[in-house]
Amino acid sequence: MKKHIQIRMAVIVWAWVLVLALPVSGETAGSGYDYQLYSNPEKFGLVVFPKKMIFPELEEAVLSLGFRKAESGKAVMRSGSLKENFTYMMPKDVQKKHRLEKFIILQILTDGVGIMVGIYDQEFGLTLPTKVFIVEELNDNISKTLDIFRRQLRQEKEEIEWIPDAIIKKDSIGYY
Repeated sequence: MKKHIQIRMAVIVWAWVLVLALPVSGETAGSGYDYQLYSNPEKFGLVVFPKKMIFPELEEAVLSLGFRKAESGKAVMRSGSLKENFTYMMPKDVQKKHRLEKFIILQILTDGVGIMVGIYDQEFGLTLPTKVFIVEELNDNISKTLDIFRRQLRQEKEEIEWIPDAIIKKDSIGYY
């Protein structure tokens, strides 16, 4: 068991070393990786790279969560909206085209089994947890992340009350 943990930690460390060693000017430089973008009717996205490593069980898991293929192309290195953390994902213009403010990034590791997960949120930036997942763990993890996205959107809608010619934000003591 201890050996298994050491191997898993070594894979995580090497994956991050590779990610951090990549060039930071990703919007202009091609990666050689292709991505597959999936989206759902709620305008949440799921970006998977490298596309050529998507295996049937992973695609089945993604589709079972209500996502559909939206677009694919060359992945670019990007940071989060707060200029923190970097990873490959879809180009910014593709994100804007599909109106995606919140999405999940899945990087399939070279072993073809491990998957690293990133979470992009316009407000909170790019989060890159260090845990490596296997496909069986992803459905639950992605479902929980989508629930968080949904709660955030509900909260944002509750904070804004629309009246003609104005937007008034509502806080706990009234309007301002």
